[in-house]
Amino acid sequence: MFAAVLAMGMLVANGCDMRQLVRVDAPPAVLETLDVTGPISLADADAIYADWQAWVARNTERFEKAVQAADDRYRFLHQWVSLGLDAAGTASEGIPYGGLLFGALTGAVGLMLPQPKIGKKEEPKA
Repeated sequence: MFAAVLAMGMLVANGCDMRQLVRVDAPPAVLETLDVTGPISLADADAIYADWQAWVARNTERFEKAVQAADDRYRFLHQWVSLGLDAAGTASEGIPYGGLLFGALTGAVGLMLPQPKIGKKEEPKA
């Protein structure tokens, strides 16, 4: 009798989706980002993980584009400041003590505007 009940229980359990019973302890930040409420089961984890990977890829691409656009604007501004300094250096040659004034001006600007990272060196990831 016990064996028959056990066999019947095993058949019922075999017909159920056991992945629905196993809970996944996902980080709360992931669940909030994807607007997932409540605990998730192992059956839902694959779809949520795929959504998470897509979200990360989209936002990484957006962030890279934003950084590149800001870097391009910085290079443009740096180029114009350099042209202005070259023009000021040429004009300072005709002014008494112009070399000293130009040296002080370029030193002050050099402190405020560091050189752009033209040849970005890739550091190995550990």
